[in-house]
Amino acid sequence: MDETPQPAAAPLDLELPGGRRLPADRYAWRATTSGGPGGQHANKTASKVEVVVTISELPLTPHEVARIYERLASRITGAGDLTTSCADTRDQHRNRRIAVRRMEQLIAGALRVEKRRVPTRASMGATLRRRESKQQQSQRKRGRGKRWSPEGDE
Repeated sequence: MDETPQPAAAPLDLELPGGRRLPADRYAWRATTSGGPGGQHANKTASKVEVVVTISELPLTPHEVARIYERLASRITGAGDLTTSCADTRDQHRNRRIAVRRMEQLIAGALRVEKRRVPTRASMGATLRRRESKQQQSQRKRGRGKRWSPEGDE
């Protein structure tokens, strides 16, 4: 049987927007047992992975750091760490890759600048439909009022 050596696992550097990277040795990760179903395997295997990035370690501008603190406030610990976890699979290495990708998406989403909406006028058709709807509503309500009778209600 011919055994070929497996290539070493590629380092899981964090890919940040703008082609920036955070090397794998600059963030922490830990593995714990995950809850839920799975029987004995889930009870004794540390397959859940949590990735912890210290925000000050990220190669970002002060403006970008402020944006992360503003948009991801609920995920940042008191020590200034951003955390994410993954327990999707029963394989710790796969969960680590998924957790790192989630962290990348989280940071990229926080740094994404929303386009300003350009205000536009309502179309003529939309204006006419709105007016017609208001007139119908007015007619409906006017019909609910007191009825006039020629005999009078004196």
